[in-house]
Amino acid sequence: MEFVHDVTFEVPENISRNWFKRFPGYNWLAGIEIDDSGRVFIADHSFKMIHVFDSEGSYVTSLGREGNGPGEYQSITDTEIFSQKLHVFDWMKFRTTTYSLDSLKDIETEDVRPPVNMGEIDKITGWFTIRPLLRSEGTYLAGFIEDWPNANVGSPKYNLGQDRPMKFFFMDNESYIFSDEIFELKKGREDLVAQVGDRHLFNLRTYPFLARSLITISNDNHIYTTWTKNFLIKVYGPDGAYLRAFYHPYQRKILRREEVLPLFDGNDEWGMRDLVQHAELPETWPAIKSIITDDKNRLWVSKIVSDDVYEWWVLQDTGELVAKFRWPENRSIEAVKNGYAYSHEADEETGIQKILRYRIEMEKN
Repeated sequence: MEFVHDVTFEVPENISRNWFKRFPGYNWLAGIEIDDSGRVFIADHSFKMIHVFDSEGSYVTSLGREGNGPGEYQSITDTEIFSQKLHVFDWMKFRTTTYSLDSLKDIETEDVRPPVNMGEIDKITGWFTIRPLLRSEGTYLAGFIEDWPNANVGSPKYNLGQDRPMKFFFMDNESYIFSDEIFELKKGREDLVAQVGDRHLFNLRTYPFLARSLITISNDNHIYTTWTKNFLIKVYGPDGAYLRAFYHPYQRKILRREEVLPLFDGNDEWGMRDLVQHAELPETWPAIKSIITDDKNRLWVSKIVSDDVYEWWVLQDTGELVAKFRWPENRSIEAVKNGYAYSHEADEETGIQKILRYRIEMEKN
């Protein structure tokens, strides 16, 4: 599998500042969608807008802005194209805005309330709602957690380092849960904790060297989940039924403190460098960095193999290997459609980030 650079997508300076690399775990990119005509929709979480490009990479327009009114966002956390419409989910406002792909006008705003029948389901009564994931039929994969992280040392509710299970159900656009429990994940991410002087420090978000739960949904609504510590992926059908799991043995990379401390150089008002300096770190990096699905419902899985390289595997949904290749760690494949891969890349010297499109060339065996 080879990649030929085709287009670089750049936003005019009068619309958005350059995209800069922030601290580990931060990502301005909330999604890349490609419609049937080849137009590209890049969701910008930092500036609360969708950047629209034509199929040749020319900037067309932006959709949305920061605010609370119709077509305005406090956050952009998920996007999906289906039924000739672009659907944009705002986690902070808990609502989905829908745009017509013909007119590029917002045509509907839908509040995503806590489920109206949540109290009827004993398993999640009193639990908290976590970010729903859009499915390609206008419904949601909705998650629930019993307790948020509690760092109050000495409190009976202190729970860092413990499992905080998340349960998932299907929910319709009227905020009604219409399924039994689909699956449970033991927790969202690994915790780091350290006592430094009088400060009890813990990670506010996940970091690349910590394992986490990943969920991805294919175009045909199959669901894939993994705890990234191991190359073990579970597969659920569009109706939520468990189908299978597949596992690939993998020798994980040893984690060394001196490798990850430089990630926290510079401004560290939250004390995260002190945390990583003093916390007990995992012995190894996770096996898996990311998972996406392409328009043929294949899985693209990136594995951590060295300091500056990821190895990508392309898999059938049965786990059968189709192809593999290596790419620098400052590139991440975010979408694959119509024979093109869309990559999020950061310049190593300046930190400026861009979206690039590559034509995929498959070598025939």
